Amino acid sequence: MGVPDAIITLARVLFVFTVGLSLLPSDCASQTAPEPAADSQPASNFEAASVKLSNPDKNFSTFNFVPSGLEITGGTLRKIMETAYDVRTFQILGGPAWMDADRYDIIAKNAHDDAALQSLSQQDRIKETRRRLQMLLAQRFQLKMHRETRDLSEYSLGIAKKGIKFREADTGRPGGGTSTNCGVMKGTATTMTNLAVVLSRQLNRPVIDNTHLTGRYDFELVWLPDVGCGSGSAETTEASGEAPDRPSIFTALQELGLKLDATKGSAEVVVVDHAEKPEGN
Repeated sequence: MGVPDAIITLARVLFVFTVGLSLLPSDCASQTAPEPAADSQPASNFEAASVKLSNPDKNFSTFNFVPSGLEITGGTLRKIMETAYDVRTFQILGGPAWMDADRYDIIAKNAHDDAALQSLSQQDRIKETRRRLQMLLAQRFQLKMHRETRDLSEYSLGIAKKGIKFREADTGRPGGGTSTNCGVMKGTATTMTNLAVVLSRQLNRPVIDNTHLTGRYDFELVWLPDVGCGSGSAETTEASGEAPDRPSIFTALQELGLKLDATKGSAEVVVVDHAEKPEGN
């Protein structure tokens, strides 16, 4: 006995409709770290990883990409996410309070025979290491997150009316960069783009380089930090023997012939949906 054409047609419509629904994106689902790696990157993870609470007597943190993988000392989960997602702290929103209090030591190692990783350039190796760290955070901290674009307060780095008061560096000199410690920033053959990145860490908001200076420069910036070493508190002043007579970072920049203007802009942020303290090692 044959099946009527009307029933066959109805079945086909229902099949197409069902398949179409299965292909639609889920707007409500939170993105679980990590995000998919680029096609050119090897889809692998660390061969071994140790995650432990830091020694409470050691009040410092280090983050190092090493040939064998990654080594982190004294990093809070929020700071570790900075490394994993290549963002700044102010771009990581939400999460429990312990994300900024508990500090962890992480030693993550790649396989010795990871030929795919070894074939990458240094820059691509760092990108792949970041992706593997995302995987580790998802596994050990049960981290779930998603990305959004939000309007944030930011600063525009520009040139003051009287012009800059520092000189271009000797282009024949190797190396270059910026070091910062206790309200003293030293730039050696560095760019204004790099200065903007370092300032964003100090000010905890985006800093956009609008100086239009394309060279490399030497400079020294001295200011009074808001907190910590040299901040002018009774403890730090007595310990360092220094009077809190340094200018603010804004005034210090003006003395170099630079200025910071407050403005608004859009930036990508990472929103923490869920995180748990890791268990064991």
